Parts: sequence; structure tokens; C-alpha cells
Amino acid sequence: MNSKKTKLYMLGAMALLTSTALVSCEDANDWTTDSAYDRLFMPSGLSVSADATEAELSWKSTPGTQYYIVELSTDSLFGLVDEYRVTSQVLGEDGSITKSPYQLADLDNSTKYFVRVKGCSEVTASSNWAYLENISFQTKSENILGAVGSQDKGQDFITLNWAPGAVVTHVSSQEIIGTSEEGSNLYGEEVVLQLSAEDKANGHVTITGLKESTGYLLSIYNNTSVRGSRIATTTMAVPDADLVIELPQGETLTQDLLDSWADKGSVVVVFAAGATYDIEGIDPANGDATSLNIPTGLSLTFYGAEGDNKPVLNIKKEIVFRGTHAFLKASNIAFNDAGATYFFNQGIAMSVSEILFTDCEFNNFARSIVRFKDQKSMNVDNLKFEGCLIYNQGYDKYALITLDAKEYSIGNIEFNDCTFDSMVYTGLALNHGTRGMASVNTVSFNDCTLYNSVGSGRYLLDAGSTSQGPAVTINRTLFGKTADPAARGMRTASVVVDKTYVLNDGVYASNAIKGLTSYDADSDAVFVAPATGNFTIKDSKFPENVGATRWYYAQ
Repeated sequence: MNSKKTKLYMLGAMALLTSTALVSCEDANDWTTDSAYDRLFMPSGLSVSADATEAELSWKSTPGTQYYIVELSTDSLFGLVDEYRVTSQVLGEDGSITKSPYQLADLDNSTKYFVRVKGCSEVTASSNWAYLENISFQTKSENILGAVGSQDKGQDFITLNWAPGAVVTHVSSQEIIGTSEEGSNLYGEEVVLQLSAEDKANGHVTITGLKESTGYLLSIYNNTSVRGSRIATTTMAVPDADLVIELPQGETLTQDLLDSWADKGSVVVVFAAGATYDIEGIDPANGDATSLNIPTGLSLTFYGAEGDNKPVLNIKKEIVFRGTHAFLKASNIAFNDAGATYFFNQGIAMSVSEILFTDCEFNNFARSIVRFKDQKSMNVDNLKFEGCLIYNQGYDKYALITLDAKEYSIGNIEFNDCTFDSMVYTGLALNHGTRGMASVNTVSFNDCTLYNSVGSGRYLLDAGSTSQGPAVTINRTLFGKTADPAARGMRTASVVVDKTYVLNDGVYASNAIKGLTSYDADSDAVFVAPATGNFTIKDSKFPENVGATRWYYAQ
């Protein structure tokens, strides 16, 4: 009897618990389906791929969503739930954005943007806003300005060119007035020139009233957005001198001419644009070609007149200094090795305050551009190459600059904004065993591009050991492919490197240059056509303003 009662009590209890559980589940379902939470899922995986003026916005589609709204702003969008920011651009309210991806157009280059997306439907409440994981995105810089060629500038003007019809408003010019301690340019006041409808349609404008032989930063804008910049230098007037000679096309610069100017102090020789000249001495005894000797006390300037093409000087025999000189300068000249094998081949005592090459080319010199020999006393205070191109040098196994004895002295050697294409032996040779080491205080490479340079077992700079030699600085320079994977870097006491990159095929088997930043690409991927001498940067991811300035941007 007791056993039966116990079973009845247990059955009743279980029925009561079941009834209670059913009621509880019913209450919970009513609470979780509150209409306040009935909205579309938020888009996920929001990402952006941006270039200079456009960006592709992508996200994962959500069920039930009929269209999407995109809000774009240069101000932060956080903290705003239902309202749009006053400065925003709101896209898709008309239901036109129905799927991912979506192309954002007419953006400003080099600008930070904030963006968010939400899903919408006619029957369900909109989703919450979806944001980028990195909060914002940055558009890339662009450069719509074409390169400034010799035909685009004069003593007091520079002409800028761009694609006709581009959206632009004005251009500006800023004089380069100096250099900061960090090596960057310092600029003067920005002078603005508004573009006319005709300027915009034609895609060019001329800025006038500039100073001769002066560098300028030139920029083109769409309102406040910079769409491109170039640095260019106005041409210089023929330099002042005691004597200015315009050498007729086809005439040879001979020893007799130089000797006739020996008492003039300073002489400028003007070579016609696009013309070709021979440079050689003549031995009076037998009429054979011989070195061209610059008489002591004579300061000489080779000046190439501006035009579509540089004057070409065929160097048939090397140039030699006699005695003491204030300077030798050359501007806008293409020098060709026409049998000399050297440019300077100095074997007698001499002293020169400055040797300066500006915007010159050196083509196919089998041996050195500068060579000191025979262990005589030779001194140059400053040797400078500015904006020069050096092609196919050293194939007869000589360094670009050969100073391999203790009797030789150069205070400072500078390469600024230069391009080295196929320097296939050694760069600077400063030491040669028992002859000792040349005295060189500093060597600098600033804004240079090197390709197919430094041969097997050779050095870019060799002072004999790492315990001696000049202080070397390398700034904003790009090292492309070496001429041989067994090339060597620098052997000297001190090398300081800043914002300088080496590509994958820039291989140095030993004496690697410390401080270079590796960039994971070969020369063919970074340059437009390096094998044919076009080192324009085509890789949009490569850091800006590195290497020779003429190659900064692909057009």
C-alpha cells in the first residue's frame, strides 16, 4: 500500500515540473523575439583597396538586405548612430548600391578617409553601421605633371604639362632656398597661378618671372589637393668670364685654342645645342692626337646651350691639368669616349679648387672618369657630380674614380641626383697596396640610382680596410641590380645611411653596406625598363622620393 502511494506522489511531481518548464520556455521565447531587436545583420569584412583618386570598398553580403548605404568623410564617423556627419558624402540612399564591391571615385590623393556601411530593406530595420578594422584608409599620392624637359624651361620660365582635361584649379612655384640639417629641401614663399579654361583644356601652362639657374618646387592642385609635383631648375645664362667663346658646330677644341686663352683667367666655351664636337690635343712634332692640357691659371667652363638635345663632345684624348686652377666646370654636356678611354688622366702635379659637372652625361668610358697616376702631388678641394648620368663605364677594368696613392688628395667627393647604369668594375678605388691610401675626407651619394653597377669581387668604394678611409654618407638612394652577384659593398671606416633601399637583385657578396633597407622586388619589377636605361619607378608601393629625381614617377 505504501509503495503504491509513493509512486503516485512521484508521478504527480513530475507532471508539475513538466508543466512549469513548458511555461518557462514560453516566457523566454516571448522575451528574445522583442521587435526592438528585429533588424538586418550588420555587413562584415569591410575592407578598402585605394589608389590616388579611387578606392574599391568591399564587404560580405547579408541575408535579407536589399541595398546598402555608404557614408564617406574626411572626419571621424564614430559616435554618430542615426545621423550623418555634415561634412559626409552619403551614397546609396536611392537604393542603387545593391552588392559588393563598390567603387568610390573622385577622391583627393594623399588624404585620410573614414567610411562606414549599413544594410537596408523596405521591410526590416536597417543594420548597425560596419566600420573598417583600421578605422580609416589613406589614398595614395599621384603625379599628373610630366617631366620638365630642356625644351620646357629657360632662364626665367618653366612650362608644366599634364593630361588635357584633368580636374585641376591652379599651379604654384616655390624657390628652393637651401637644405635642412636632415638633407631635405627648404622652400621659399609659394606663388600661385590660377589656371584658365584654356590652360586646363590644353594641359599646359608657363610660369614666368623666375630666377635664372634656380631650383623650384612646382605643384599642380585641384583646390587644396596636390595632384602632382616636379622639381626643376631654370637654365643659367652664359656664365660671366673674362672671355666667352661660341664654338661653331663641327669645330675641334684643340691645344692651340686653349694655349691662346692662357692669359685670360677664365674662359667659357659655349657649345651649340645638339651639335657634335671633337676634343683632342695635337702633337706638333708628328700631328698625332695627344692629351689636351689646360694651361696653368686658366679656369675653364664647358657650357652646353639649352635645346632639345645636349651638345656632344667626343673625347679623343684625355684632359690634363697643368699647374694651379680655380675651377673646371661643365654644364649640360654629353661626353663620349671616342678613344681616350679616360676623361681626366692626371700624371703631373696640379691643384684645382673645384671640379663640377652639372647635368652632364658620360657615355662608354672604358676606364676612369677621374684618374690620378704616377704618384705626383695632386690636389682637388671638391669634386662634384650634380644631376649626371654615367653609362657603361669601366669595361676595361678601371674604377670610375681611381686615386690609389698617398700623394693624391681630394677633400670632398659628391654625387647628387646621379644615375649609374652599368658601372661594371669598381666605383672609387682609393688604396693600392704599397702606394698607400689617397687622402679623401668625405664621399656622399645623395638621391642617386644605381643599376648593373659593381663587378665581380670589386667594391663600390675601396679604402683598403675598414679601419681607414673617408666618412661616407648615403641618403635617399636606390641600389638596383649589381653587375655581378659577387660584387662587394664598401670597405672604409665609416658609412652612414638614411632612407636608402636595395632591391633583391642588388647582391653584395661581402662588405655589405650596413643600414640599407631591403625592398622585396627585383629591378625589373620596380623600374619601367632598366635594361634599356629607363629607371622610372613603376611600382606604386615603392617609397616615394628615393633615387635620382628624374625617375620618381611613371607617366
